[in-house]
Order: sequence, then structure tokens, then C-alpha cells
Amino acid sequence: MVLNNKGQAMVFGLMIAVFVFLAAVAIIAPLKDNIAIARNADNLDCDNSTITTETRATCLIVGLYMPYFIAAVLAGGVGFVFARRVT
Repeated sequence: MVLNNKGQAMVFGLMIAVFVFLAAVAIIAPLKDNIAIARNADNLDCDNSTITTETRATCLIVGLYMPYFIAAVLAGGVGFVFARRVT
């Protein structure tokens, strides 16, 4: 089976997207553990109701890190696949 340049670029893009997805899946577990460690009572103490506003904002940002990481990886993988397809 012989592919033209666009077909080769699409296959290459899919391979890169699968690699990025697998790398992200491998990174999620340690990242989740680090977020839990950062939010526990010894560090940020996010469950305490008497923490300062700055600490609450930091807790919010640390808590939102995982969804933003997943969204960025998915957007990057999809963007890479379709950027190769358009050009």
C-alpha cells in the first residue's frame, strides 16, 4: 500500500497523537499523587476553613491543574493530527 504525502502525514500524526496520549496517561497517576500531597494538612491545608485568601486561591489553582492538564494534552494531540491534515 502506497500513501501520498497527505496520507503519510496523517499516519505520522496519528502515531504522535497516540504517543502523547500514552505519555499523558502514564503521567496522570504521579501527578494526582503530587496534587494530593500539595493539598494535604502538612502543606497547603486546603480543608482548613481559616486559611488566607491567597492560600484558598492557590488551593483552587492546584485543584484545577488536573483537568487543565488533560484538556491541554487532548487539544495538543488533536491539533497536531489536524494541523498535519490541513497542510
